[in-house]
Amino acid sequence: MALPAPSKELFLRGIQTAIQANSHLIPPKGDGMKLYVRPMLLGSGQQLGLYPSPQFSLLFFVSPTGNYFKGSSGGLNLHLETKRSRAARGGLGNVKCSGNYGIALRPLLDAKKQGFHDNLYLELETYKEGALKEAVLQEMSAANFFLLLNTGEIVTPSLERGTILPGVTRESVLAIVHKFADELTADIRASTSNDAAVVTAVARDVTVADLENASEAWCTGTAAELVPIARLATGKDEEDFDVEFTHGKTSAGPVTTKLLQMLREVMTGQRSVEDGWLRDPYTPATQFCA
Repeated sequence: MALPAPSKELFLRGIQTAIQANSHLIPPKGDGMKLYVRPMLLGSGQQLGLYPSPQFSLLFFVSPTGNYFKGSSGGLNLHLETKRSRAARGGLGNVKCSGNYGIALRPLLDAKKQGFHDNLYLELETYKEGALKEAVLQEMSAANFFLLLNTGEIVTPSLERGTILPGVTRESVLAIVHKFADELTADIRASTSNDAAVVTAVARDVTVADLENASEAWCTGTAAELVPIARLATGKDEEDFDVEFTHGKTSAGPVTTKLLQMLREVMTGQRSVEDGWLRDPYTPATQFCA
């Protein structure tokens, strides 16, 4: 993107200042309520030619937010997009830039016309007509994707292809599963009806075939947190595919519910995963930005 990265100290000081200046927008503690912080870096120089901007602006936007998918009842009904690509290798799929989201807008509108909440995209180069189940999954329009397989394995698409965003909530869920696997064992065995299920979390290529061997699915995002997925299906004029998960149609499954609870406990300081995850914006700047 040819944008200069701000220093860690400048970045954190900007976040701290924005929170302090907008403390009146911090919502009361409640179900999914939070103050969303969006850092933005943009070229703001005066030129029309195709070359990096000579001037840059670092902005910090904040907004109170609640349930990101507030229009849904129960889990999400997702469209498996087989005709259009969100990102390809060597592109901007792993960069949080406007183009990453802009390309998903028209497919999102089309999916909603068919009654879906959102799209789940494929690594389109891996899809061959008649062999849909071998295709590799990417992510949704603005959220990462997880499956709980009947073996007890929690899987999410790998970052190695460079086509999905390395979401911080995705990373947090993986860290939580790794650290608190013992706490998840009972819920995973209840969800999968597999008393021998072993709790693991793996980032790897996830295929369409994996969808048929899962008891739960959910998506993750900064604003979304964890949202259950009830169904995945192709749409009009696409190769036929339709799967409904054991859990998620009317409410989140036991593992989705437990992970969301654990994530919120981390966010509110009731549970610790790693030192340095939480910073108090009202501490001195030297301490907050260290």
